[in-house]
Amino acid sequence: MGTSIYGNGTTTASSGANTVTHFYDRAGIKAANAKSVYSQFADRKSQPLNMGKTFKISKWQHIYDLDQANGSFAANGYLGKRDLATVTAKLAATDGSGAGLTEGVGAVNTVTPKKVTVEASLSRYGYMVEYTDDAVNFSEDMIQTRYREELGYLMNQTSEDLIQKDMLSSAGIVINAGGNITKAQMGSTITADDTNAELYKVSFDLIRKGVKALVRNRAQRNTEIVTGSTKIETKPINSAFYAIIGPEVKYDLESLTRGSGTYAESFAYVPAYQYAGATNLAEGEVGSMHDVRFIESEGALFEAQVGATVPAAYAGALSYTGTIGSGAKFDVFPILFPTKGSFATLGLKGTGRITFYAKAPSDVSLVNPYGTKGFFSANMFYAGLALQPEKLAVINVLASK
Repeated sequence: MGTSIYGNGTTTASSGANTVTHFYDRAGIKAANAKSVYSQFADRKSQPLNMGKTFKISKWQHIYDLDQANGSFAANGYLGKRDLATVTAKLAATDGSGAGLTEGVGAVNTVTPKKVTVEASLSRYGYMVEYTDDAVNFSEDMIQTRYREELGYLMNQTSEDLIQKDMLSSAGIVINAGGNITKAQMGSTITADDTNAELYKVSFDLIRKGVKALVRNRAQRNTEIVTGSTKIETKPINSAFYAIIGPEVKYDLESLTRGSGTYAESFAYVPAYQYAGATNLAEGEVGSMHDVRFIESEGALFEAQVGATVPAAYAGALSYTGTIGSGAKFDVFPILFPTKGSFATLGLKGTGRITFYAKAPSDVSLVNPYGTKGFFSANMFYAGLALQPEKLAVINVLASK
């Protein structure tokens, strides 16, 4: 009669493989996918094994955008600010500079297609937890599960931060509240009692300005129209772009009105629970205004102390960093518009999004001669690809603290 073998999770038992280690890994994997506020808007690309760390992808640029009638593509974006008289003259031109053709014409009006290459290099990120055999022998917690969960949550936040950082730095459309100014000038006209503060905060017209820029650049809306309903206090929602905001910007959004005086409409912002019809909400979606649906992220980044200097004796409500009178400056908060097809993440094919490893204290070796130390680790490969940066937008605002 053969000997029954239990197996240790690596070797196979006579009665079948032990699966409790898979249960532990599932806990970590579940935690690693706990949030997808930013990753839900990123396409996914894979770099094949043994093909280096640099990934390249090509795209064709529309021929019309290479030579606009009213300035360069870089200055105006897709079809931006097209003057009627200039375009009319270009269309009629028969000297080779336009689209017109004369009788018996030869080879004129030649155009050259342009192919653009986008590339990114993979980097590796990871964390580990070391523990002793005492944690196994005396702890009342299920450390196999808990440690994997903690690593999973940490890797998830790391992934979200990487995507958010790359989206913010890659945006081809950047609008600063307060006019044609730099971030360092935001808040420069605010007084100690908060006069002019509204000029630099999120507003109905500022959001409209961002939408206009995205439309000019042929960005695709993320959602369809939410049609009307007979339910009381509900509102139809237009097809929209998504925008990701932090809780400080959401706080200011909730009190916004549209118009002024007799024509003021209270609460231009519509909370998600007031949408007129049933619709699929994006993860973290909290409300809508104009042609934008907002997603709140508690992990939204902001730029500390990059705005204008806070006035002396400031008693206002805006967020700032530092000591007043000694270098305090206003904080700047981005509103991120991640439109369809604008951004992608890159992973290593065949490795999974996040890989977990574990060694128990009982795995004795030269570096663990007494069987007292074990570890858990998690790592991933990542790179960000701005596929169409002209369709990524950031609106920078000041916000309430």
